[in-house]
Amino acid sequence: MEPTPDKDKTDHPQPDPKMGDPGPGEEQFVAETGDSMPEGPLDAPPSLESTPEEAAPSILPKHSRTDSLWLSGLGLALVGVMIIALRIFLNDINTSSTDDVDFPVKGDNVVIKNIRTYWRETDREKDITVQLNTKFIPAAEVMLKSSDEGSLRFFFENPEGDLIGDPISLTFSDGNFRGTGEKKADIHATGGFEDLGDYNEYLTEKVHFWHLIVWEGSGLQPKRSDFKEIMRMRVSPRRR
Repeated sequence: MEPTPDKDKTDHPQPDPKMGDPGPGEEQFVAETGDSMPEGPLDAPPSLESTPEEAAPSILPKHSRTDSLWLSGLGLALVGVMIIALRIFLNDINTSSTDDVDFPVKGDNVVIKNIRTYWRETDREKDITVQLNTKFIPAAEVMLKSSDEGSLRFFFENPEGDLIGDPISLTFSDGNFRGTGEKKADIHATGGFEDLGDYNEYLTEKVHFWHLIVWEGSGLQPKRSDFKEIMRMRVSPRRR
């Protein structure tokens, strides 16, 4: 019987049982997907080529041109209000030093060249006569122009018209104060403000002021009845 053609014979090479299945060739496709196998190692990591990164979202709010103009206008308005308020505050601060005193002031036996008033903190080591609760006291620098012989007495008066503390008496002769031998003398009250808040209120005072009152007496030991008032001036809010 003649051999029949091998219908199942194919032209594909048969794998060698000793070498195992080599798998599809380089140019062969995978039956399941129909895609060709990629070149290079099978275990190669995916490409590290960066893709365009998405822009990070901005944390700043976006405003239209109209909103920006409105905000700019509001800022300018606030600055203007602050400047006006500051000017009003500065205008309220009173730093004038006198009422209507025209120096030099002439008495019977003395000519006062000038008096400068101010406020200062109490020095407990030096101001032993000042009341214990007093923190700020009115003071004055008195300058003589000329004199014969006589006495001056100084009073500090509060806005209510009360004389505060003790009067200060100074004698003079030949144009100088006898206690210092100079034309200048410093005086201060023995009472005043008890805290800084009272002084700050006085800085903006427009009507009610402290005053320095000056009396002159003839001779070095005049009686009270021998004194007479020669001047009255406002105590400046200035602080030294």
